[in-house]
Amino acid sequence: MIWVFVVCLVGLTVAVVLVVTRIEQGPSMLDRVAAIDIITAAFMGFVAVVSAMTGRRDLIALMVALALVGFLSTVTVARFAAVESDEERRILTREELAAQLREEERRPDEAAPVHDVDSLASPREEE
Repeated sequence: MIWVFVVCLVGLTVAVVLVVTRIEQGPSMLDRVAAIDIITAAFMGFVAVVSAMTGRRDLIALMVALALVGFLSTVTVARFAAVESDEERRILTREELAAQLREEERRPDEAAPVHDVDSLASPREEE
């Protein structure tokens, strides 16, 4: 029976290693969020296997807490990612960030011009 637990733990370990490489490679923030969600599920699997091996039922509360944290983190990131465009979701390389900062320094100030309120005549004054 112990070999079933060992196979489960090895499978979960391989899954976590593969997902960590996915987190490193990206390419978008949503890929990384999905990978972190899978890691949370893998940790829940680890807790379930350890709970089954040791016969401890008190670890079920830990699994529920992990499920809630995973759900809330996914919803939070999805909420912020929904308002970003595809270009903004992508994580920039150092070279791209430096080029973008240089571009912003060269641009003139895009703020609206300031108008003098006193110089504008109100409609009542014109009559």
